[in-house]
Order: sequence, then structure tokens, then C-alpha cells
Amino acid sequence: MKGFIYSVWLSCLACTAAAQESQSAPTQELPPLQNPEQVSIHREAPRTQLYSYNKKEFALAGDTSSSTYMQKLGGEWKVKTFSAPTPIDSVQVTADASFWPGITPPQKGDNGAWAAIYRHEFKMPFAWIDREVFAHVGPVHRAYYLYINGRLAGYHEDSKTPAEFDITKLVTEGKNHMAIVAYADPVSTTLENQIQTKGTALQGDVYVFAQPKVRMRDYVIDTRFAPDGTSGLFNFGVIVKSHLLNPKQVTVYYDLYGPDSTLVRSGKRDARFEMRLEDTVRFFENIPNIESWSHESPKLYTVALRIQHEGRFTDYTTLKIGFRDVQFSDKGITINGRPVELRAIDYLCPDDEATLCNDLLKFRMAGINLLRVERYPQSKRFYDLCDQYGIYVCDQANLDTHLSGESLQAGGTPANDTLWQQAYTDRVLNMYHFSKNHPSVIMFSLGGKAGRGYNMYEAYLALKAVEKNRPVIYGAAGAEWNTDMVVGTPGGRNASDTRYTLQFGTPSQWQTSPAAPAAITVEPIDIEPIDIEHGKAVIRNGFTLANLLNFEVAYTVSSKSKVILQGRLNPDIKPGSSSPVEAALDALKPGKYTLTIFVAHKDAMPWAKKGERLAEQSYPLVIPKQPKGK
Repeated sequence: MKGFIYSVWLSCLACTAAAQESQSAPTQELPPLQNPEQVSIHREAPRTQLYSYNKKEFALAGDTSSSTYMQKLGGEWKVKTFSAPTPIDSVQVTADASFWPGITPPQKGDNGAWAAIYRHEFKMPFAWIDREVFAHVGPVHRAYYLYINGRLAGYHEDSKTPAEFDITKLVTEGKNHMAIVAYADPVSTTLENQIQTKGTALQGDVYVFAQPKVRMRDYVIDTRFAPDGTSGLFNFGVIVKSHLLNPKQVTVYYDLYGPDSTLVRSGKRDARFEMRLEDTVRFFENIPNIESWSHESPKLYTVALRIQHEGRFTDYTTLKIGFRDVQFSDKGITINGRPVELRAIDYLCPDDEATLCNDLLKFRMAGINLLRVERYPQSKRFYDLCDQYGIYVCDQANLDTHLSGESLQAGGTPANDTLWQQAYTDRVLNMYHFSKNHPSVIMFSLGGKAGRGYNMYEAYLALKAVEKNRPVIYGAAGAEWNTDMVVGTPGGRNASDTRYTLQFGTPSQWQTSPAAPAAITVEPIDIEPIDIEHGKAVIRNGFTLANLLNFEVAYTVSSKSKVILQGRLNPDIKPGSSSPVEAALDALKPGKYTLTIFVAHKDAMPWAKKGERLAEQSYPLVIPKQPKGK
């Protein structure tokens, strides 16, 4: 815009614009890059990462490329770097970038620059005109400003969590361009001492998407188990927000699909929304014969959501959930109401997915079941894979200030300086909302070595206000009260302190097995005969957490290696329990057979194929001829 320049250089950013657009006005008139109290401008509330689709089949397939309402800004980005402090204004942000060098995110490492402008073009289709349009920006190394068509859209400084911005008023139908102006050395680096790389980098996905004026903004899950141990309580809330100036009624629908993709339950709720307000549309269902999620058997269900407004379905999305609940006490963690032994390590996540998958498989084989992510939150894909592999996660906020020392005096460190209080709380809540709905995430860490003092206490209280069940820990708290579990063996712990002690090792402290992946299918299941002539046996479930509802419990009868009869057995055998089973043999003619009773995987898992057997026993079976006259 000619004559109206938004300067984003450290010394000449317009403070008046920052004050008008800030989510909470800072107490000092400083540009955001220099202001500890300014954590964002015009950023949407943090949430679980959701994708928007125009058709149910696209949503179920996760086909973002076919969705009318999503446009990923992948491929080449144009970039202009600055090696020394230089005024960066809207003229440079909107300049012809055709001759700039190109890069392809996600970038590994950094460019060593003082600042950089990253540019990408996109086209807004006609179908988006009457919708809210947003930009999703994945992690960017250090603080950045977002521009759309040369106009300031927002600011975000937490370098390891994504941010979203409402750009509805900044885009037009047809050609638009986005510019991300990233700075390598803002004041927020004070909170990121664990990050050693210099310069700037685009390290996550960037895309634009459109949602209806009454939209699904987020969701919350609280799955529990009924006393019978086999029924799941489906407590699911869809957070719906209206952007309209007049009250509107919408209908929210859900379909719940099982791990085998069969439809389990459907429902809908009508809700009326006042102007520009949001509320939670809740569903409560008691669903029998639930296949639970745990490290022993991580079963995932799919929830397909859609919203209807004035007779039209205006938006679709899907998400994966696991039926598991987490509680903690001075005795440790319980998953699904049963105690679990945590074998925990600190884990520095690799950049590539192949290495990550290989590590997760090795951890399963070695008995490691809990990872505390080192340094900062990870990408959505990391949590998705931990959901699939059945690896518990302790997520960790992007907070580390060890270079500031350990003073406990007021103002002596960022942790004890109230100017940083909002930044501490913001980073902890960014981490929480991004990963809160993944079944693998069973606890949260306030950060690395982020100091002790007022701000860490406030961050703990803020997280406990929104998370009622899972533990919040902080390794650097020592024996202080702002950690639900004491990490390690700190000095100064009072003898009356009964909190559970949690130890984290390193991967090198565990001996990973060189055995083949099939070795991890050997599980504690016993099959003992009772009366084989009548097809009777006893199956003992030696799992700690998994009900045999999660598996196929069945039998086959073969003659001369050919299966002539097969059937399913009662699979409801709770962990640690035994139950008799009986094969239906009435249809067999007299003769000699082999009866095989087995327990196998119902579905394909990352470490096992569908139908791969965990345990089986074969017995000779003789069906005698009936005496004449009977």
C-alpha cells in the first residue's frame, strides 16, 4: 500500500499499530521483537491441528490435496536474506521476488541470516468468498511477522509451535501473496537457550484454508471406561464458533468408525449460536465392546464430523481418537484404570520419518513405553506415529533459560521476572492445545531448564486449569510444588512428600533387541485344553492393560492341512483373567482332524500384519462314529 508502510525492523516498527492489534497491550511501548510481554498479534487461539474438507470421502481419506477448502503452500518459496540489521518494510515485502533464490520447506539447519523474507503466491477460489479464510504457519525459526498482500496479518514468537491467523479481510479472489518475515535474534530467544542454530528457517507446513462463518474451531475428548471394563464412555465436545453478526442455528453430526473402519455409532446435535461467540456442542455415548488404546494394543477410532447450516453441509473434518483414560497418584500412573510400569527415556526426535519409525519399533522391542520429547514440541506427524505405535509421550514446552543462571531473586532470571509471565504461560498452553487430543500424550512438561520462580508457578497453574486428569511435571522444579510427580531424586525433598518419583533414562541405557520385528508379537497369552473332544479350552490373558476384545480369538479345524471349519470365540477376556472357550464342532463328520485355537491381530499394526498370530495351540481331534440307533 503506497504511503502506508508497516516497518518491521527492530528500531522502526510502528508501535501504534502493534498496540491496536495486540491480543493484550504491553505495559511498555516497545516493538514486539523487543518486548517480553508481547507474544503475538492477531493470532488465533491455539488448538488441535484440524483440516477442512468439502466432502466426507476426502475427509475420511485424509485427502487434503482434493479439498476445495485447503491449499498447501508447498514447493518452492522465494527468499531474500539480510546479513545485518536493515529496515524491512512493505515495499520489500511486496517487491518482485521472481529473481530471489528459492528454498523448499521444511528447511533443515538454518541460513545464518539476521532476517529473511519468505514469499509464496496462492489463488483464492470463488468458493471461499463467503467463508472465513485462515493461514496456518508451521514452526518458524525464531519470531516472525505474517503479511498478506503487503498488509500485516499477525505476529508469533514461539518458534516450535504452529500459529493460525484470520486473513479473511486481507485476501481477494484470485492471486494473493504471503510473506513471512522472520528474525533470528528477537528478545524471545532468551526463552530458547536449548536451540543452538542461528539464522532463520521455515520448519513446518504452511497452508491456507477456508471454513464457514459458523465453524468447528477445535474439539475436546474425555474417554472413560464403565465399571464392566468393556464399555467405553464417549465424551466428545466440538467447539463451534460463529463469525456472524446475528444468531444462527447449526447442526453438528458425528460418525464414529472402529479400528476396522466399520461404523460404530452416529449422532447429531442442534445448537444456536449468538453473534461472534463460541460454545461447545457435546456428545455423550456409552459404547459396548470397546477396543481400548494402550501401549499393549493401540487401537484407534476415527471420528468424522460435519456441520450443517441452513440445510447445507458446509464443512467436514476427521480425527483419530483412542479410548483410554489416564489418572495419577502417589503410586504412579494408571491407564484405563490399571497401573502401568513406565519405562521412560528422554528422546531427541530425528528430522526424518524413517528414522523415527525405526526408533519407535526398537523402543517397543526393548520395552521402552514413554518418551519425554527433548527441547520442544514436535510436528503433528510425531504424535500421530506415537498414537499408532503405542508409545506414551510426555510433551514438553518450548522453554529453556539455562544461560540466564539460577538466581531465585525477584527479577534475577526470566522465571522470576513478571515481564516474562505471559510468555511462559503462552508457550505452555501452545504446547498443550496442539497435542492434548492425542491418546499417546499422557503427561506434559513445563519445559527444560527454564528456571524456578513466579512464572513457572503461574505456568503450572494455567495448565492445571485446563488439564484435570493427566500429570503436569517439571524436572527443574526439584522438590517444589509445581510438579505433580517428582522427577529424579532432587535434594531438599521433605519426608512427608508422597508424590511419585519418575525417572527418565536415555536410549543408550536400554539394550535394544536386534531381533526381527515379528519378535514383538510374542505376548503373554496361554491356551490350555480342557476337553478337546468337545472343542473346549481355557485362554489366559496375561496382558496388563489390553482386553482380548482388541484381538481376534478364533479357531480352525483342518483335515489333511486343509481348513474345513472356522469360527470366532468369545473374545471378552480382561487383562490378567482367564475364560473358557468352546469351538462349535457339531457340523463335523466322524474322522480325524486338527483343532487350532489362536489369538491374532484384527488389524494391521506398524509392527504386525493383519491376522498375524500372537499365540496358538493345535490339538489332534477325533470325532467318533455314533453307535447305531442313536
